[in-house]
Parts: sequence; structure tokens; C-alpha cells
Amino acid sequence: MTKIKHVLGISGGKDSAALAIYLSDTYPDLEVEYYSCDTGKELDETYQLVRNLEVYLGKSIKVLKAAENSMEDPFDHFLSVYGGYLPSSMARWCTKKLKLDPFEKYIAGDEPVVSYVGIRGDEDREGYISKKSNIQSIFPFRK
Repeated sequence: MTKIKHVLGISGGKDSAALAIYLSDTYPDLEVEYYSCDTGKELDETYQLVRNLEVYLGKSIKVLKAAENSMEDPFDHFLSVYGGYLPSSMARWCTKKLKLDPFEKYIAGDEPVVSYVGIRGDEDREGYISKKSNIQSIFPFRK
């Protein structure tokens, strides 16, 4: 029987943190792997939130970084790659290169994956849904 991998990304915001606490408290036997994508430009408060969650959850949160072989932090690396062009809502290279690509690399393979996403029901935006058929995104706070 194939084991399902359960993952939850910690963005540094209140919704992903609340979802991590909710899953941990409500489903204590569910083995969730927590990860966070570090752009190299996170606020000190984001790093503190990740440390606080590790204590609360009793588990480490895996830190994913893009451009692992670069001498620059991930954001500065891709800022250089894109010729100093800053990301925007129309050119979302930051999200793609610093968050989504490291996530896809992290869950490489064909094993079934359930990705929990902390988007609330009152938010008017879509969450990332992988094009890989083995990854199912679930939005528990949308209900």
C-alpha cells in the first residue's frame, strides 16, 4: 500500500500558522511535513514565527531555498537573473521561482501527496494547484 505524504507550507502569515495549529490539534495522528520557503528577504518576525511553530508542533519545519548553488540569497539571485526587474502581480517570478519551484522540487516523485493550504473562505484568490496528478491541494479553511 502506497503511503500518502501530507505537507503544509508555512508562509509566515497567520493563516498558514493557524492551519498548522488546527491540523496538529485536531488530527494529532496525522503525519504532516511542514516546510517554509525562504526567499532570503523574510522579516525577522517570519523566522521567529517558524521557530515558535516548531516548538508548538514539536517538529522541525523544513526550510526550502531556491538557487541553492548561488552565492547570493535567493531573491537577489533571481533579481539579477531577471535584469533587476522587480516582481509584480503581472510578472510573478518571485512566487514561481522562490516558492512554487522549490515546493515542486521538494515533493518530487510519484508518491501521492496531499498539500494543505491556508486560504480562508473569504479570500478572493486561488491557491496554487500543481499540475502533477499525484498532488491534491486541500483548502480546509474555505469550508
